[in-house]
Amino acid sequence: MPKEMGMPKYGQGLNREIVGAVNRGAIREPFSVRDAVNFAHSRGWYPPETYTRVTLANATSETHSETYGKYFYRVAEGLYRVREEFRGREWS
Repeated sequence: MPKEMGMPKYGQGLNREIVGAVNRGAIREPFSVRDAVNFAHSRGWYPPETYTRVTLANATSETHSETYGKYFYRVAEGLYRVREEFRGREWS
């Protein structure tokens, strides 16, 4: 399926990939936008930093789209942790 037909640009989707990286220990918590960008670069993905900031913020916001995965919570300005329900081997 071509990317323009709905496939994520970044593996399973950048936020989902970050969840897996945290669960595997490739990203340590709390993590920052810079940590997420560095992880993406290590995978050969080069999302703009602004995209990464927005996608992390949207994944913490309870008021953003109902269909957008709420994988993270913010622990401080610019620092995030994975929500408990997204921990474990099945999310790695």
